Amino acid sequence: MFVSPNVHRDRARRLSMRAGINLTSDLGRYLGISAINGRITKERYQQLISRIQSKLAAWKTKHLSVAARITLVNSVSSSMIIYSMFTEKLPVSVCKNIDRINRQFVWGEEEGKTHFHPVAWEHLTRPRDQGGVGIRPTRLANQAMLAKGAWKIVTGDSTLWAKALRSKYGGNRQRLQILSKRKGGSFIWNSFAQSADLLRKGAAMNVKNGQLTKFWTDVWILQIPLIEAANQEIPMEERIKNVADYWDEDDGWKLHEFEDFLPEEIIDKVRATMLDPLSSSRDTLFWKATANGLFTASSAYKARCPEPDQQHSTMWQRIWKLHCPERVRFFIWLAAKEKLSTNWQQKVRHLTNDDKCPICSDAIETNIHCLRDCPAAKKIWERLVPGQKHQTFFTSEHTDWFYRNIKETEGEGGQGNWPSLFALVCWFIWKYRNDFIFRGKRLVESSFSNYVRTKATSWLEAWERADQQLQINSKPERMDQMVGWVAPPNGWMKLNSDGAAQGINGLATAGGVLRDKNDNWKGGFCCKIGTGSAILAELWGIHQGLILARNHGVQFLILETNSKLAIDLIKNREDPVHPHSTILNAIRRLLTQDWVVQLVHTYREGNRVADWLSKHGLVYPFGVHELANPPSELSRILTDDTLGVSFPRMVIRTQN
Repeated sequence: MFVSPNVHRDRARRLSMRAGINLTSDLGRYLGISAINGRITKERYQQLISRIQSKLAAWKTKHLSVAARITLVNSVSSSMIIYSMFTEKLPVSVCKNIDRINRQFVWGEEEGKTHFHPVAWEHLTRPRDQGGVGIRPTRLANQAMLAKGAWKIVTGDSTLWAKALRSKYGGNRQRLQILSKRKGGSFIWNSFAQSADLLRKGAAMNVKNGQLTKFWTDVWILQIPLIEAANQEIPMEERIKNVADYWDEDDGWKLHEFEDFLPEEIIDKVRATMLDPLSSSRDTLFWKATANGLFTASSAYKARCPEPDQQHSTMWQRIWKLHCPERVRFFIWLAAKEKLSTNWQQKVRHLTNDDKCPICSDAIETNIHCLRDCPAAKKIWERLVPGQKHQTFFTSEHTDWFYRNIKETEGEGGQGNWPSLFALVCWFIWKYRNDFIFRGKRLVESSFSNYVRTKATSWLEAWERADQQLQINSKPERMDQMVGWVAPPNGWMKLNSDGAAQGINGLATAGGVLRDKNDNWKGGFCCKIGTGSAILAELWGIHQGLILARNHGVQFLILETNSKLAIDLIKNREDPVHPHSTILNAIRRLLTQDWVVQLVHTYREGNRVADWLSKHGLVYPFGVHELANPPSELSRILTDDTLGVSFPRMVIRTQN
């Protein structure tokens, strides 16, 4: 039995005797962490730090490459402190100490001995897609993990610990207002409360019936509250209104009540948002940094990282997916940053006075000279790169050279997996260049060229064979198939719907057509939605198409769309915080009414009429416009469908 130090000793002994449980001043350890009550100091974590040191010290750093050490730090060091980071704000000195241990291990340093650092530690601690190697600074990782626990508290998670903390400290506060530091509050609670600022930046309201979301002061449709985007002062009586106050059950948005306060582009985003006032589902928080609205610690961590290198994000991602060993990937990452230990780099750091190439003695030994322009390297590339591409390959600047060869599918070499072959050849050139300079190994240029090319190719072939055996990155088998519109069977109707958006989040439109087994036009529609994504447009098309079919009294319906993602979202009901959950729930309610509806995926070649109607929606005013008769411009496509015209397409072979 553990009792507070504030309890008198005699009383503690009496409690112990009555309960028949011995007293203790130490609750022991849980998941490697001492369970104590009271003030948290850095001494508490000394045992954890010692364990990290001993674990890493067990590996002989001189026998490991830098890439291998980075892998160990990411797997060993991070996993040992994960539980502590989830429940407690680690002292700053402890975070710095853990980072120092990791840094020394990565660079192979021992106490009192320092090594050459080719790149600053800040470059290593960025996410891989942002130009780093994925080592997480302890303090940022701690903040992200605490935010994960805090998110469970504010979103009403049903776990016992979340309910207990919410009950004790939440009071009558709602959502993020719960997270406030309390004088006399537990260390765990105050640790979670410090995540409030991070959550406010990444959280938004998922509007369903609109009764719990403030239209002007909550974040729900933009990255900021609408009041901050207003073009004039919002009256006080308007500021307190909920989203539902601006929605009419029959006519939709009451645009006349707020359109004078907002720019047109924001009005268009509001138009594309659907409310469901009859729904029992309440507005909830969702996480903006993920596509499905679910909170993840990794997305919170990225939100805390410095601004990413967006210009070359694709290149960094592709480097870490190359089909070659991890040490080669790290080498290419280092080379792309111009951080190889060349004479030019050494001179910049005042480690040498001579920046000339020791092989050709004519040029400055830069990264690009070592890997491409030095005569020994150039002969290899001349044999690998087709002659018609020499001009571009041998004249590109350093960054552009790496970007082109790593990013492109075929690249300058004209071969299917050129990026991986390019990386391997660069690595072999560097390896044997160092053998020549530091070991005096002289190689005949012709045999050197053949050896590098043969070795790189054999490595690549071995990697691809392993991929095939393990079915890693294997593409599904494809086949040629004729695709066209097929009439529904007797007694059924077919609805084809489609949606389109101009750009990633541009003006969205939708369209659909209802036809019988004889290809007779029973009804159609065009819809100009507002500003939104392509998938939102697809869902609008399905929703309006179902309403059209219901209004025509259809009992047996085949609904075809060329958006497999839309069908998957509709069938997946475990999405309460998905950004499009309101329209998804409206579609599901329509599907569960007294009729039979089959959701079927088709290809664009079989959905040409709906595709045309969705794009034609741009010529109409905002809103849904039903078409009792087909537009004359559709006659040719409709005739093709009637005649059963089909088009060739490569499709994924399905298993029978």
